Amino acid sequence: MIVDFFTGIGTWPFRPLKYGKISRLIKLLKKEGIDRAVVYPISSILAKDCMEGNREVAKAAARHPSCLFPFACINPAFPGWKEDFFHCFEDLGFKGLRLFPSFHGYDSQDLRFHDIIAASGKINIPVVLTIRVEDERQHHWLVKVPPFNIKEAAETICNFPEVKFILSGATYPELLSVKPLLKRRQNWHFDTARMQGRHNNPGPVEVVVRAVEDFGAEYILFGSNAPFQYISSSLLKIQNASISQHDRDLLLSGNALRLLDFRRE
Repeated sequence: MIVDFFTGIGTWPFRPLKYGKISRLIKLLKKEGIDRAVVYPISSILAKDCMEGNREVAKAAARHPSCLFPFACINPAFPGWKEDFFHCFEDLGFKGLRLFPSFHGYDSQDLRFHDIIAASGKINIPVVLTIRVEDERQHHWLVKVPPFNIKEAAETICNFPEVKFILSGATYPELLSVKPLLKRRQNWHFDTARMQGRHNNPGPVEVVVRAVEDFGAEYILFGSNAPFQYISSSLLKIQNASISQHDRDLLLSGNALRLLDFRRE
């Protein structure tokens, strides 16, 4: 089984996404051998009101319950976020929360950020802290959004030990920079979407090997960042990494199944 922890559906204003439509994404997942995918609403990243995108994802997950695992996008800086939060998790059946602090205009010191993290802990849902969606070099020149500060993300993980966190879209050097902070807790995972080789970093396959050695396979989740990135290239770096089959299985599905309480069918 393969679980992709980082996929989205919807539209992006700066370029067409070939697999942004749910029907095309489902076909792509099947083609690439992905059994389940954690999905979030792409349009909610830049929308003032996130709920339109959330409703789209909820409908898609209802149509494909054996394939899609829906995560809501909520902006705690938007008025009425609490009503949206409880509607998503009490009425629409969402299984987790994905936050975009840099895009939504708040940081780790914002009390509203603390409030939504605390609310998530109370209902025991995993929270994804999105470091980045795209490489900053690909951003539109009028919409340059910096990544969410990795140290702030790691400090948040330490400050809320009762919450399950996923660091998403972080580079390997960023993760290494906060390793001492992360090792204080065990309530975190990170995905492989932006673990790519460049500059003085090891290549993308070797990066997976080093990540397993440095952090432990039990903390790593396969994430492709489809439809922004290719699923096949994301899969290949794990499939070709010189790690044990046990560790490979953890990355591709075992950790996600445990984290999300999936039931094997």
